Amino acid sequence: MQVSQKTKNREFLQALAKVLNKLRSESKRSARSIAYEINMSKTTLLLAETGKLDPQITTFCKIAEAFYLKPENLLQMVYKELPPNWSIIEDSIDSP
Repeated sequence: MQVSQKTKNREFLQALAKVLNKLRSESKRSARSIAYEINMSKTTLLLAETGKLDPQITTFCKIAEAFYLKPENLLQMVYKELPPNWSIIEDSIDSP
């Protein structure tokens, strides 16, 4: 069964949102204080935390650093929330 790119993007953003929500909750910091620390609007941070923002790579890096993580570690955390063998690339009927 072919899964649309839109669905793949939504799955990724929901996994990112779950991780960001958990990180912020564990840090016991407000969205406002984190956003201020990384020079980002609170709205932008909350949109990412709710899965409604597909952040640019620089924004993703800023968010990672706000939680004292390297971007690759944040990405690993997101991938752990996705199903095994999940891929952002759309499934193809012609795949071997």
